[in-house]
Amino acid sequence: MLKTVREFFQKDMKRCVQNSVSLDTSWATDKEVKRLLEACQTDRPHLVQYSRHGLFFRLPTPNRWFIVVPPRFIEDLRKAPEEVLSAEVSANDVSQTSHTISPIVQNNKFHFETISLALTPSLEHKVGDILDEIEHAFEDEIGTSTEWKSFPAAIKAHRIATRTANRVLVGEPLCRNEEYLQMSIRYTIDVFGGADKLRKYPEFLRALMSKLVTRVGEQQKIARKHLIPYIEERLAKQSKGDDAKGHDSKPSDSLQWVIDAAPNELEREPQRLVLRLLHINVAAVHTTSVTFLNCLYDLALHPEIHDELRQEINDNVASSGWTKKTLLNLKKLDSFMLESQRLAPIASSQMTRYAVKDFTFPDGTVIPAGNWVLAPMYPMSLDDDLFLDARKFNAFRFSKLRGQPGEENRHQFVSTSASHINFGYGRRACPGRFFASNEIKLLLAYTLLHYDIKYTEEQAPPTPFWYDRSRRPSQSAKISFRSRNDSR
Repeated sequence: MLKTVREFFQKDMKRCVQNSVSLDTSWATDKEVKRLLEACQTDRPHLVQYSRHGLFFRLPTPNRWFIVVPPRFIEDLRKAPEEVLSAEVSANDVSQTSHTISPIVQNNKFHFETISLALTPSLEHKVGDILDEIEHAFEDEIGTSTEWKSFPAAIKAHRIATRTANRVLVGEPLCRNEEYLQMSIRYTIDVFGGADKLRKYPEFLRALMSKLVTRVGEQQKIARKHLIPYIEERLAKQSKGDDAKGHDSKPSDSLQWVIDAAPNELEREPQRLVLRLLHINVAAVHTTSVTFLNCLYDLALHPEIHDELRQEINDNVASSGWTKKTLLNLKKLDSFMLESQRLAPIASSQMTRYAVKDFTFPDGTVIPAGNWVLAPMYPMSLDDDLFLDARKFNAFRFSKLRGQPGEENRHQFVSTSASHINFGYGRRACPGRFFASNEIKLLLAYTLLHYDIKYTEEQAPPTPFWYDRSRRPSQSAKISFRSRNDSR
């Protein structure tokens, strides 16, 4: 392998450097291979210089090549028909849905409709439940000591965020069950980690290899143990007409919404409903817990913004209580979240599509069928033409932009545009981003009001780990918490 890679890059080195083609090097374990790959990057911003000129180029990753679409064509990428450039094929590939969850889920995702039709409209009434679970989770995980105590940030963030999400997904008491909580966390990790492993094998072997190289089967067994009795109890009540008194008498969680959305008796079978709840769990837990962790790291790194954020939170809670209106008015906190996400994204790219048919961009560039394309999200975030002092963390960058006339409703954490594609863009944008935003705001607001937070003095800022196009925040860094007397 080393000889092949060396010959390729020695031959093409000059072109790489001249065009500023930045290549993903995380897959290169051999030091010499990594050195050759990194030589193409020089010290210029990652991909920015090349994409800035509106040029397409190919990017190697551990499993395939991608064609990188320049930012000026993101609108065209958004408008491309699904039957030509498919987001669905890409989404299934990212998680290998058929093999890490089930072909049943891959073939029909009616349960995802409950996110926009039931979950998002219910958020106004879920603030109290979410806040209640956050309080219990923090007391269990962090405690109320007025002395500084250090915790592994990744473990605590995942446990608190997952438990909080599960309050809405399956309700209490299941959200507080330790075995179910561990399953929710591990299953999400096993899905994406397992998908990375499975992509290395030909399609006809993946069903078999999923049993051999992933632990998704073990986690699904635990999920069935806890969820099937829950589901059977709900179905039994419905069959007896216990919910005939009205919609308000039904439980208000994702389990009930999926049951109600099931189009036929087959889809109401408990085994099938478990798989759909697991799919929602993966979607809800992954983004929320990782983003919350990144925000905690940034809070610990920037103590100078704590008081200003606390003041905004206290002022709005005093005025409107803990309501959806309050969350919408937390513009500085929203800006902080967006800035953290901008510089610490979950991935380096977004809007990945698979070319089902040939597609031609306005400049005449043809994407042949069978190729994969993506938009360079992270390089765009580091582009000074898009963001002033792009590499500098500016917590209130976006709240200041929203203060300009005509910009009040833009530059939000949940916004999508051609320059903000963290949640995708257009009709395929993530429908769960509103729930994620509300949960993360409540998590951060509770953290700020009830705790002082910092790094230990000797600790350097945590370094993330990149694999393929995915960014994984440090799993070993510690953060110190101290309960605030004036918050209780």
